Amino acid sequence: MALLFVASEADELKPFAQSLTGLRKLSWPLAYAYEGILGGQRIMLVAHGAGPKLAAQAVEIAIRAVSAADLSSSVLEGVFSVGYCGALQSNLRENDIVVPETVLDGSTGEQYSCMPVRAERSFTSGRLISQDRIFNTASEKGALGASGSVAVDMEAGGVAARSKRGGLPFGCIKVVSDRADESFPFDLNMMRSAGGRIARGKIVAYVAARPVLIPGLLRLRRRARDAAEALGEFLVSCRIDLAGEPAGSERE
Repeated sequence: MALLFVASEADELKPFAQSLTGLRKLSWPLAYAYEGILGGQRIMLVAHGAGPKLAAQAVEIAIRAVSAADLSSSVLEGVFSVGYCGALQSNLRENDIVVPETVLDGSTGEQYSCMPVRAERSFTSGRLISQDRIFNTASEKGALGASGSVAVDMEAGGVAARSKRGGLPFGCIKVVSDRADESFPFDLNMMRSAGGRIARGKIVAYVAARPVLIPGLLRLRRRARDAAEALGEFLVSCRIDLAGEPAGSERE
């Protein structure tokens, strides 16, 4: 039996991966795919890029690979969308953990229930909205937060939809990488490839032509690293309730 954790970038998963025993690379056609053991539980970690389409593809590939293995130890018990999120409420700070009760797909209006999580460390629950774009400014996040959602991400909707189609329980655990009152120094949506991935080469070229942005970019890197460490610590310590129903949804 195994749990699948899906992120957009490998860096979001690497601190968690370091806590697994027997960590090994999987020969799956994904940007990042590893598995290991945590407390007797088989853990699979995958990342394939930003946005719902790539996230859903990662889940699809994992499901097919696990089914092809045809081993009881490979049966998926549940799928989790993990990684960075943007805060939409002022009480959330960087490195805070968000464990949504529901995920709202902003493009379809479909709302998905999430598996409960128990943890000694504090976390924020509520609704996470998932949209295929980066919300760059505080004003954009403020308008989105007025709907009552606590955080925003780009992948959870895709993971939830594919989990539902597969009859698999769905969960979501995110870490705040940017506060509701913060704006990015440049439009990160312009730094995505045609396939949706964050193109680091584009970011480097853009910032190299504008040296004044270098300190801000370095701060973003440090912030992302610290957030990933906080997420990894939480994932190691939390307990997941697998007794719930498979991923369900309702129209918002």
